[in-house]
Amino acid sequence: METLDEAEFCFPSFNNSCRKTIRPHVEATLIYTLLSSITLVTVVLNLLVIISISHFRQLHTTTNLLLLSLAASDFLMGLLQMPVEILLFRGCWILGDFVCSSTPPPTSSSSLWLSQTSLQVF
Repeated sequence: METLDEAEFCFPSFNNSCRKTIRPHVEATLIYTLLSSITLVTVVLNLLVIISISHFRQLHTTTNLLLLSLAASDFLMGLLQMPVEILLFRGCWILGDFVCSSTPPPTSSSSLWLSQTSLQVF
């Protein structure tokens, strides 16, 4: 029978704590570096698009305004969502009970509703 170490649990003070995902150090470093790089590139390049379209008057066309909207949503995704996903990659919820209870879980029905709404607009 396997013995349980304190290092195997996310929060060893609780009996019902989840187990940590144990990865080799090199693998974890590569994954965190890759995810952080993707996040940084997403934020910087979308910010560049937002500044370019907003600043230059010649770029104020209907098509570019749609591109500006897409860049703004991608920028917010890279700024707010992607860092949280990097934190969650550890396998343990480290943001506390309040954030856990205030954040609704994503469901397939909500994404379906969002896609249906966006199709009706156009």
